[in-house]
Amino acid sequence: MKAVGSSVIGMRRKNNEDAIYINEEKKLYIVADGMGGCNAGEVASSTAITYFVEAMEKTKNEEILDRMMFATRACNQIVYQKAKKNIEYMDMGTTLVAATIENEKVYVIYVGDSRAYRFRENDMQQITTDHSYVMELVKIGSITMEEAEVHPKRNIITRAVGVREDVEPDIVIADIKQGDKILLCTDGLSNMVSKREMAKILVEEISTEEKLKKLVILANEKGGLDNISLILIEI
Repeated sequence: MKAVGSSVIGMRRKNNEDAIYINEEKKLYIVADGMGGCNAGEVASSTAITYFVEAMEKTKNEEILDRMMFATRACNQIVYQKAKKNIEYMDMGTTLVAATIENEKVYVIYVGDSRAYRFRENDMQQITTDHSYVMELVKIGSITMEEAEVHPKRNIITRAVGVREDVEPDIVIADIKQGDKILLCTDGLSNMVSKREMAKILVEEISTEEKLKKLVILANEKGGLDNISLILIEI
């Protein structure tokens, strides 16, 4: 198994508010997309990851899903309290998608619209469901998934780490097998590069690093409207 990650500023933003974390020994991978004025977004994303990792370590003897739920709530509390106590961090928050691999399964916990995909046999499947305004419209049948992908309000998220005292993450468990690829990413990639375009790169007979590089380059070539962060795990 191999994991590589990248977090770049993109073509339009002045600073990078995303953060990523890779620990191949513990098989823990996290992507976060911060939001807030000044540098509050990058504070939110880096703080969330730091305390998520710390909480996972504190609970290492417990069941994996309990650990991930505890870690998400713990980092939410830290970000929320930091925003309450510092006027420069007011209203900051962050998306978070974290994955860990155990017993031929990938366990994913997430808040917001940062995504996890599983690529298997030329099929690129999004295994998370965005916590977003447009996904709420899809659920009630107002728009289709195709319309959601180009909707002008697709960046509005309905949940984030740190914006409220408590947080409601969702959890996904997916089986994995040799040859699968897991992609975690922020919307800086998923809004710019379609699933079909991602699959076309992931199927190439090139190194994991080269695949990652090609995904970033394509997102920038198509506008690079946001920070671009991703982790690619090849099983």
